[in-house]
Parts: sequence; structure tokens; C-alpha cells
Amino acid sequence: MEIHSNRIEELKKLYLLGWLILWTSAVNAQISHGGEPLPLSTLRNSEDIPFVEMPSFDIAEEIRLDSLMESDLRNGFRFAYKFITDLKRSNSGISFILPDGTKVWRVGIYSPGALSLNLLFNEYELPEGARVFLYDEQQQHILGAFTHQNNSERAILPVAPITGDRIIVEYQEPAQAEFPGRLTIGEVNHAYRSLKGKEPQEGYTNIDGIPALSCYADTSSQIQTWGRSVVLMIINGTTACTGTLLNNTAQDGKPYLLTASHCLNKNFSIQNPDYEEIAGNIICFYNYNSPLCDPILRGTEELSTASAHSRAVYEFTDMALLELEEMPPIYYQPYLAGWNIGNKGNSPYYCIQHPEYSTKRISIYNGELTSYSMIDAAMVFCPNGHWLVKEWNIGYTASGSSGSPLFDQTGKVVGALSGGQSSKSSPRNDYFYSIQKSWDLSSNKDSQLKYWLDPRSSSATECEGLDPYASAPCFRLSNVQESGKKEAIEVTKRNGEPLFGNNSSGNSEYAEAYTIAGPALLYGVYIVTPPCETNEIPEVEITVYEGETAPYTLLYKETFKPAYQNQTSEGTFIETSKDLNRSQESFITFDAPIPVKNKFYVGYRIKQISEGAYFSAYNLPSGTVSGNTAWVLTENEWIPANQYTPIGFNTSLFIDPVINYTSVTANEKITSSIPIRIFQSHDRQWLHILLDEGLQKIDKGGYQIFSTNGQLVKSGSLSIGNNPISLAELPPGLFIVRTTTGKYQESRKIIH
Repeated sequence: MEIHSNRIEELKKLYLLGWLILWTSAVNAQISHGGEPLPLSTLRNSEDIPFVEMPSFDIAEEIRLDSLMESDLRNGFRFAYKFITDLKRSNSGISFILPDGTKVWRVGIYSPGALSLNLLFNEYELPEGARVFLYDEQQQHILGAFTHQNNSERAILPVAPITGDRIIVEYQEPAQAEFPGRLTIGEVNHAYRSLKGKEPQEGYTNIDGIPALSCYADTSSQIQTWGRSVVLMIINGTTACTGTLLNNTAQDGKPYLLTASHCLNKNFSIQNPDYEEIAGNIICFYNYNSPLCDPILRGTEELSTASAHSRAVYEFTDMALLELEEMPPIYYQPYLAGWNIGNKGNSPYYCIQHPEYSTKRISIYNGELTSYSMIDAAMVFCPNGHWLVKEWNIGYTASGSSGSPLFDQTGKVVGALSGGQSSKSSPRNDYFYSIQKSWDLSSNKDSQLKYWLDPRSSSATECEGLDPYASAPCFRLSNVQESGKKEAIEVTKRNGEPLFGNNSSGNSEYAEAYTIAGPALLYGVYIVTPPCETNEIPEVEITVYEGETAPYTLLYKETFKPAYQNQTSEGTFIETSKDLNRSQESFITFDAPIPVKNKFYVGYRIKQISEGAYFSAYNLPSGTVSGNTAWVLTENEWIPANQYTPIGFNTSLFIDPVINYTSVTANEKITSSIPIRIFQSHDRQWLHILLDEGLQKIDKGGYQIFSTNGQLVKSGSLSIGNNPISLAELPPGLFIVRTTTGKYQESRKIIH
């Protein structure tokens, strides 16, 4: 691979000096704002929309070129071919005006044979009230609305992929708009590799030797916490890599994102790359996890942010640092990982990664790290600038793992993946650039980590991780997870039809009950579903009920329309609907948090689905649990699933709400008689004791944990807000938690 001569001289100098470069960029949160596009059936159908056809290209040649990029660098997972376009209202599509004066522009894009398409709006500036939608020809996959709230100083917007080779863009502008919107489609990305087929049960075995992160959900809550910092990155609409959110010594919650520079500069093949522009074309996916260890299922892709700013890059160690434009929302449950530049830490080491665009995986190394001088055909790196993992004890790495963190045994990042040679058959020799070497060898703030991660010049060599919402965190509740039997989930059927889905009995609404320790806000719902056996998105509503003895009062309903962010060839980000033809987890975000308290229910109502197709959530099999939490609406009456004739049994549905304990809602005050709430994490490794802010003064506030024979096993003090207490050192069993804060006392049983 050819490198500019001046650059080689610089490389040689920096190689001799042992200097490093660092790059960073901030990510703009790109979240859609709901709504629906105009119906094609009542105005104009897709046949009336002019489609701009992309030219053909040689896919075999692209795959060959991808293979030529292979080297000791662990490549990003390249999946798409980029077309540069200039599509706008003045030169493409159709425009018309609605009776109320709303101006509408529609344009179709057709790239024959594409597995998916994603777009980049390289001009994006909308007036208030204007909306952009993207969808397929059947309006089954809909992304948006994107509005003036998505405007940015760069005036660009990258959007997630939409499945298939045709995509329609619809722009709506109010009659009295403050100014004409600027909207130009500058890139179209044609996916020639699937972004959906990288899980073992789909027949892909090239990464089946790397276990899912969820395999460690019950054995180490710390690993799960560290994993919340790891994100899947889609760069420029064509390449997938891995990144890590990092904390800094100011503990101010700035969301820095660490990755590998070769992910951004196409393995150093771009001369004088504009990292700020590249950073603007990045989508990050959070919590893209398999809900099960085995089999691995497709994870949720609904939680994403888009676009970034460059902060620092140092190519001679392969280090790049980005900064998100704002912290992801509380219900994303982000975590900023700690780091260690003082030494290499101790084993075991953990690499949490997204190989080949897959759900989050983990590799483990029990050996000792050794310094390594990595030399690649494309780059001469700083001497001893990398850590060598000689042989993984569990797992390995693959394309798309680039940039993934290497955590030491305390969960602090010591490096990030540059390259390697490991595989399932030979899990040896992977190279992680050292953040120690990337710290301050350069005096330029744009090419060092120190300026950004130690802004107070504290000379700290280690930094603990940070949960930015620790004082009042969100929690994912799950009766299925709590049962300890999640790997046994099934779709219970009768006469070939799902018992908890659409079936010949006429029942089509189901719910799962949850009891919580006081008032809370419900932000959304995870739901794990089997294949729907149809290419059409079923008409389903996610519902929220309240009621002490049954789901009596409907609090909220939301259309089930799972979607994820995709990027166009121009780098803009669009929301793309997920198809339901495979087992997967989806997250449905509510328009506004729903106040709930005591007992509430989350469920689904099947309104319409194509003939021969079925929709349901997974459930626990008969005989798995002794108690029942599932409910069925039959003949207009809610009944427990264990009374559901003729084959009722105790079960739970895989529907998991995400809540935040609070006494304040968006619209009203919810009062609690006792301002103390006690609850456990779903893995039972952590106890949380929440003290309301109304307790202005705590007089001898504290907690005690007793075994069933009355022995005190743990105690400590309490403060206002959330008090997380590790239970890791306790043996399995039943315990009593007692809290005292002034005149208030509260006790409850917990199982560890």
C-alpha cells in the first residue's frame, strides 16, 4: 500500500522518538422524533415516485479489494459500496402541496441488488415544523421523523440502513416555514454484505467461537457494567468497528469514545484524512447484546446516536479519541469505563467487541501482556506501542473488532485493538495499542490522550469508571431473567399456534406483571420475539396497564415499529425498520416516560397480521417456575396465564420494562409514604437502596444485612439518592435487609 513520502519521513522520525498521535471526535445524538409519513395509498403510490437508479458496480471486485486490505491490522468490517450523489428538490423527485399548504418532496433511490441502503444528507438544515421520513416501498420500514432538532453545526445527518434495494425519502415543510429547508442527499451506500446474518443460528459459524457477553450475566455483574461502555460503530456508512466510552479525571461525564484510527482512515490508505468530517459520519449502537447466551439472538438496534467531532488522533499508535456531542439518554444506560496508564494491569484481561457487526462478544486472556513493536505494510508504529495477547483462553477477535477495549481485571482499559492474527482454529497473536504509550508523547492536544482524559493535570495514572446516571439510574426489570431459566425460553404452541400470540382462539392481547418498590418512570420496553414468518410488519401495539389485581386501566399504548439508525452513502443517518423474520430482541421507546407505581403491566396487542404468520413474545415453559406473572385477555376479561384453559400454566413473558425510580414525573408529583426503596439488579449481584431527596437530613442513616439465622453479614452508611451495594461476597441464600434513616425504617427479604 502506497504512503506519501513526506508521511513516511514523519513516520520514521516519530518511530525513532516513540511518539504517538491521538484523534477524537464528538458524536451528535441522532434520535428520531416519531410520527408517520403521508400514506402512499391516499395520495400517491410508489409507482408515481421517480426513482433515481444507481449505476452498477463489480461486487466481486469490491470483495477482492477488501481482501487486499487484509494485513496485520484487524480490519473494520466493510459491507457497503458508496455512491456520491447530489439529490435535492431542485433536481430530482416530485413535489406537491397539500390542502393545508404543506410542501412535500419525495424522491426514490434504487440500487439493484442492494441488501440494504443507507443515506447521508450532506446538507441538512430544517425549519421548525419540517419533517423528514425514509421508508421502503411498502412503508413497512419507516425511519423518522427527523426534524429541526436534528440540525447541527455541521448541517449533515447520517441515517441507518433500510433493508432492500429501494428507498424513498419524504420531506414535509409547513406553509409558513421560517425559511426553505436545505436538504441534499450526498451519499448512497449499497450494502453488498448482510448486516443481519452474523449469528450462529443463521448458519454463520465464522465467529461462533467468541461467546456472547450475556454468557457472563450471572457470574459477574462487573463485566456486564464494563460492557455497557462498549458500542458498535458504523463509519461512513460502509465499515463497522468497535468503540469504548471513557471517563476522565474531572468526573464531569464528558462522553469520550476510544477506537482505532485505522477504522477511520481505511487502514491508513487516505492521505491527509479529514477526521472531523469522518467523525461526523459515525453511528454508535448501544446495548446491542444477545438476550441469551445460547443460542445467540440478534440484539436490539433501536438505541443509537449519530455524528461526532474530532478531538485527537495519533496514527503512530493507531489511537483515536472521539467525544459524543451529548450524553446518551438515561434509558440507554451508558457507562464510562475507567482506564490505567500507570502499568499494564493484571490478568485476566477481557476484550469486549462487536466482531463482524455481531452482537456483543467477549474474549478472555489469563496470561501476561508483553510490549510489542507492531509493523504493518501500511504503517510503521511507535516502538513497543502495543500489547501482545499471545493466546486467548476464551474466544478471539475478527474483522469489526478493531478499536475494542482491553480491560484489566479491575475493569480499567489498558489498550484497544489494532490488529492480529487470531482465529477460531488459532486464537493467537492479537495486538492492542497501549493507551500508556498514547498518553502524552505528542505536545499537541489534538494528538494526545492526556489533555482530554486528565483535563485538570492531576498526574493520575488511573481513573475509575463512571455511571453518569448513578444517582438515579434506570433498571431493566425482567421476570424471565430473574427466574434463572432464560435459556429455556420457548414459544409454547397449541395446534401449531402460539399460545401467547394470534391464534384460532381469538385471543390477541397479553401482558406481563411487575411489582416495584414505589413510584417510577417507565421509559420503554424490551421484547424478545421469535421469527414472525412474514415479510410484512404486523400491526402490533405495546401496552402499559395498571391495576392492583389485574391489568384494568390502560395507561399508554405505542405502535410496535422496531427500527435502527443507518447511514446513507452521503453519511447522513436515517432510521431503518427491522424485519421480524428471525429471533431477536427489540426496544420500544415511549414518546414520554410513563409514571407507574406499585403494580403495573407491560404487554402487546396484536391488531393485524398476514395470514399464516404469527406474532408473540417468548415465554418460559410449563414447569419452569412456581409462580405466574403472565396475563391473557380472553372474552374481554384479563385472567392469569395459569388459569388460561385448556392448558394454562405458570409462566413469564420475555417483556422487560426499563424504569427509573423517582418521585417526580413530567407532569405531576407522585408521593410515597416511605421515602426508602430497596430492590436488586436482575442478576442479584447488586442491592440498591434509594433515599428520596425529601430526606434533607439523615440521622444515623444506614443499612444492615442479616442471614436467616440472625447473623449480621454486612452493614454500611447511606446517603441521599441511590446507594449501590455489592452482594458479590455473600454466599447464595436468603437474607434480610434493614434500613434506618431518622424516623423511617424499611425491611425486605432478598435472594442472592
